[in-house]
Amino acid sequence: MKRRHLSAVLSLVICAASGLLLLAWVFTFPRFFSWFYLTYHGIAENPYTLAVQRRVIGAFYGCAPFAAASLYCLIRLLLNILKDRVFIAANVTYVRLVSLFCYAVAAITLVTGVGYFPLLIICFATGTVGTLLLVMKNLLRGAVELREENELTI
Repeated sequence: MKRRHLSAVLSLVICAASGLLLLAWVFTFPRFFSWFYLTYHGIAENPYTLAVQRRVIGAFYGCAPFAAASLYCLIRLLLNILKDRVFIAANVTYVRLVSLFCYAVAAITLVTGVGYFPLLIICFATGTVGTLLLVMKNLLRGAVELREENELTI
């Protein structure tokens, strides 16, 4: 295997593992988060803790489809990279979609995070990643245009 592909293979393995973790959490997240929240805070269930749990669980299930779609796009992108198909229009689309999914997660966590600060941190982080990906998308689109222009040159 080429040395430059090792990073793409490692990223592909991480995406696959993340997908499996996401799938497991879809079925177990309410119980897991209730256990984690009550254990971490060391307090009994009360109306406030139940409201926080509902808010976080709702945010998780609102964000899970976007996370799954992002993982799908990243896997497709990495498979293209492994096939040495880097500067193609499909990859630009994948990066753009992932950035839009990040913005969707940011919006969901912004709405559900009012009153629970950790969700607002996730909102900020995903918004920042979405912006970085838009910049990368523009760079990649420029590279695709240059490659296509160079293919027309004799």
